[in-house]
Amino acid sequence: VYIAFTYFALLNVVTGVFCQTAIENAKKDQSEVLAAQIELEEAVAKQLSRLFTDADDDNSGELTLDEFEHMAQDERFIMYCASLDINPDDVWSLFK
Repeated sequence: VYIAFTYFALLNVVTGVFCQTAIENAKKDQSEVLAAQIELEEAVAKQLSRLFTDADDDNSGELTLDEFEHMAQDERFIMYCASLDINPDDVWSLFK
């Protein structure tokens, strides 16, 4: 009886350690995914900012409708929108 009880207790400790390790690894994975998502969003924002800055022909810090139309026809911008799964026709909602 003593051996069975000790064996059961040991298995319970091993199971607890395994579960705790799995939970800690899941938390690490979740924080790594969150960090990667934040990094991706920052990269997208930087790229869009660069595209908008390039489209600002008069360097006023603002895009006019003409500058925006010119940018919306630029192949770089169209391809970038496609890489983000943005329909080029939906780009006009950015200007509003």
